[in-house]
Amino acid sequence: MAVEVRAVPQTTVGSLLAGIPAPLGPGSVELADGRWEKGFICEGFAAEGARDMRALGGWRAYLRSCGG
Repeated sequence: MAVEVRAVPQTTVGSLLAGIPAPLGPGSVELADGRWEKGFICEGFAAEGARDMRALGGWRAYLRSCGG
């Protein structure tokens, strides 16, 4: 699965988190190389019945598949 890793200044983390809607939230994500980074995760209940986009390779590919 493709991911994007970005540096966010500590002074803006609060305002970034305030704009993230539920069921998303902050969490730790393990990358393919074994590193752990802070990222956004989705609460399990929200994934029930959702489209599995792992086969597409990531969020950008998913958006392209939807015409976005």
